[in-house]
Amino acid sequence: MSFVLVPILLTVVFIGYILYLLIIKKDRTKLRAVLFPGLFFIVVWIAFYYFLLR
Repeated sequence: MSFVLVPILLTVVFIGYILYLLIIKKDRTKLRAVLFPGLFFIVVWIAFYYFLLR
């Protein structure tokens, strides 16, 4: 069960950090530097679980 929870928790942390950058810091340059690698990480985990648990 923890095998599935780790990427979900990391995705929640990522979304929280993105919201922190948007709402509190208002730093769009840092947002661009973090957004694309984070989205890539999420897509890789989705693809991994899709092919593994299919």
